Amino acid sequence: MTTPKTIGIALVLVVVFAVWGFQIHARRSAEAASARPVPQLSSAASNDLRQLMETNVHEDYTAMSFTIWHDRPLTNDKMHAIALASGRIMQDAKLLEKFEVTYKQQGWSTQDVQYFADKRAQLSHVAEELNRAAQKHDEAQVVSFFMHMDNTCQSCHKRFRPDLSWT
Repeated sequence: MTTPKTIGIALVLVVVFAVWGFQIHARRSAEAASARPVPQLSSAASNDLRQLMETNVHEDYTAMSFTIWHDRPLTNDKMHAIALASGRIMQDAKLLEKFEVTYKQQGWSTQDVQYFADKRAQLSHVAEELNRAAQKHDEAQVVSFFMHMDNTCQSCHKRFRPDLSWT
């Protein structure tokens, strides 16, 4: 039988572990941010990319994430919504190509420009595979390709936007 004292102790432990986890996350984020210089963008180029990512890619990613992880079962309507969202991300990934030239002109290293180009292509490819899986209503493949998309996003954020990295 649980007593109020047991419940109180459990709540204190939950809070302690939550604080501890947040501190570890904050420390890792700070270490990642200071470990490698992030290529600087001109404000106009940065705002255009940021706007594209925030208003397009992030919204579709977040909607798919919620649907896949928290809104089961994946009905036909939900699979259709995932297919539409991944299709828009495919289009957005193609739009990211224009930033490669801009960043090269701004003095990004050849390696950084190539990494950005590779991640853009990878995002396009995985969004296409996710789109195909959703159109086929293949739940296992939808989950797999969404996880791959998540890893693609995280790796690019880790390199260029460590303040937004969720690893």
